[in-house]
Amino acid sequence: MSFFPPDPDMPEIEDDEPVIEPRWQAPEDELPTLLPVSQIIAATDYVAIALVGVSVYSSGVKLRLKRYLRRHDLSPRDWNEVSNLFMEYGVMGASPDPGGRLRFGLVLADGTKILADPGHGFFGAQEPHREEITVMHQHGGGGGGSRQYTQSDGLWLWPTPPDGPIELVLQWPSLGIAETHITIDGSRLSALAQQATPLWEKP
Repeated sequence: MSFFPPDPDMPEIEDDEPVIEPRWQAPEDELPTLLPVSQIIAATDYVAIALVGVSVYSSGVKLRLKRYLRRHDLSPRDWNEVSNLFMEYGVMGASPDPGGRLRFGLVLADGTKILADPGHGFFGAQEPHREEITVMHQHGGGGGGSRQYTQSDGLWLWPTPPDGPIELVLQWPSLGIAETHITIDGSRLSALAQQATPLWEKP
């Protein structure tokens, strides 16, 4: 008899796809209609934030943003501090400066105000009711070096809001950006949503 017992049978691998709430992210099986937008929202000597496009899906709208950081005349110590704030490093991914963190919000055509910032960190954030319109802040890729950094962000707005202007509001006090507002032309959102194309036929 062998000293070592036989390995146990491996369990069957479950093939079930996890259920993803539509309000969490844009559909992965759909080609959106693009709303051409390219606008600098705010800029300082070191930081700039721009809206670089709007993607309209059948079920919602994704605002695509990009932020930029340059070293310019900063000392190595100041550059290290500013770049940490820019990349929002901290314990458990939280901002090292909660009160001065980057925050986003939207005002819809009917006056509805929604935040992409339920609170600092994940604890204490309340889940919205399913019928409520929501916006989710999604961190994208980024990178850089000793002189510059870039970072991408997305704001997923679900469901598709009523036609009309969308006001984007942001602030980033720790990097010198006060509350700033820009307006996006959303007069054709419902029509653009109907033009979104499924990548595959539904089974």
